[in-house]
Amino acid sequence: MLEITNKTKQPIQLVIRSKKAPKAFTVLNIPGIGLNKNTFLLEEERSTDYILMAEKKGLIKIKKILNKEGE
Repeated sequence: MLEITNKTKQPIQLVIRSKKAPKAFTVLNIPGIGLNKNTFLLEEERSTDYILMAEKKGLIKIKKILNKEGE
């Protein structure tokens, strides 16, 4: 699992893979810092290159979290 944290004051939109269709994409909206809800847990299978580009630009912070099974 990936924990994505928004580091900016404004909301950010990220393109991720959809749960319903394997080749479809959807948009994830993460609120800004002021709302204290600026973190989101995402499965690694749903990750895209857009998330890595946003991290390189300094907009978000990604932290890898291990599941209880040790994956």
